Amino acid sequence: MANTKPLKLINVAKRYKHITPVPRMPNFAAWIEGVDLTKPLSKEVQAELRQALFDFEVIFFKPQVITPKQHVALAKVFGPLSGGSYFNRHPTEPQLEVIVSDKDTPPQIDNWHTDISWKPNPPLGTAIQITQTPPAGGNTCWISTSKAYEWLSPGMQKYLEGLTAVHTWETSGFREALGRRGEEALIAAIKAFKPTEHPVVRVNPDSKRKCLFVNADFTRRILGVDRHEADGILQFLFNWMKKPEFMVHHQWEPHGIAIWDNRSTQHYAVADYWPHHRVNQRATFDVPGNKVDKRSVAKAVLKGGKIM
Repeated sequence: MANTKPLKLINVAKRYKHITPVPRMPNFAAWIEGVDLTKPLSKEVQAELRQALFDFEVIFFKPQVITPKQHVALAKVFGPLSGGSYFNRHPTEPQLEVIVSDKDTPPQIDNWHTDISWKPNPPLGTAIQITQTPPAGGNTCWISTSKAYEWLSPGMQKYLEGLTAVHTWETSGFREALGRRGEEALIAAIKAFKPTEHPVVRVNPDSKRKCLFVNADFTRRILGVDRHEADGILQFLFNWMKKPEFMVHHQWEPHGIAIWDNRSTQHYAVADYWPHHRVNQRATFDVPGNKVDKRSVAKAVLKGGKIM
């Protein structure tokens, strides 16, 4: 057993009066009961939803059929909408990204990642609804990067806290996808979104938890150490974070909803259902008050076109 610290659970009954979080793991991942997302949410409910996100890092709702406008409104409960990533946009609500997988478009995001860590100020989180599910499979896994940090030895924690890593979209599948669009799109992306640096350990300002902030999809290297040491440390962390004690494995139902804190989680979309159909509708939101890059990635790079 790596972590011998006594576990202190969040007192749900004392903290929450307007919603009911039901934890799926100790202090991580919770179902939210008692909230109808098809109706306007009171200020009290909105405040407790934000608190639940900070407490449990990823929250889930049983299936509710919400409209694209309601989806956008739900994301805005947690923060102003982000410019998003390279994914295609909803035809009537361009602030929503739509990821369709089918026989012609196999799933391609089966990698552990933190969304858009390749920006200087990555988004706070994302609200998604899977509007169409395959007959079986198509699950999503989340890991708690705060738990992953907490379970490290004190010596490793101290070592990592002094390190900085480089993040870039160029190490991910986006480079290949943009390449298929032609040199113009790839060069535009390289010019528009250059590599950025983040501490290997960051503090989530809302939960006050220290979190590991490196991921296999977008972290290129660690600065200030020999590359062999850096590669070894990154591979150790990528493997360490996949411990089952840090992970929730979520099975979707049609119109199920999840919202996660991007600062203290990573996720992985399981790609075991091809050629069947799966539709993911998502809205990404920023930290309120942060100076962020509001440019639409799709417009800046694809000029309104589609990446796939």
